[in-house]
Amino acid sequence: MESLKLYRISDKYIRFLKSRDPRVQDNKNRRRPYVGVVLYVGDHRYFVPMESPKPNHANIKPGRHIMKIDNGKLGLLGFNNMIPVHDAALISFDIGKEPDVKYAELLRRQISFINRSKADVLNHASQTYFSVVHKKNAFLLKICCDFKKLEYACKQYDPNH
Repeated sequence: MESLKLYRISDKYIRFLKSRDPRVQDNKNRRRPYVGVVLYVGDHRYFVPMESPKPNHANIKPGRHIMKIDNGKLGLLGFNNMIPVHDAALISFDIGKEPDVKYAELLRRQISFINRSKADVLNHASQTYFSVVHKKNAFLLKICCDFKKLEYACKQYDPNH
């Protein structure tokens, strides 16, 4: 199984998707934009954002839509915020070029844990997607991006416009 790698997503693509579904999260800022992993869910490549550890993560119960990274000590993966990704919007993330040494170490530990748990990560992504798209789980429909609408938008995306 190929290792998952870290990526960022272009601001332009995020704005494009957000115009189709307001639940798409914004890139935070230049200093700490979204960083996440890219994987296949069905026929589509999806970007799953990671979050740095926060005190409120201790109160979050893991479920289909959330996977705590090392029991939350290293943050979490937000499957409710995963988005289909166009190849032109992917920006490879090189941890070695991250100037914040503590943040770079956190990212190394996160991606190491994620790759050791790759089967579980893929299962969470598939389960979240299936529960939203096919089962129409009421709770997940409220907190997840509209995957089907965004898949359609992804196909329509023109990086030259």
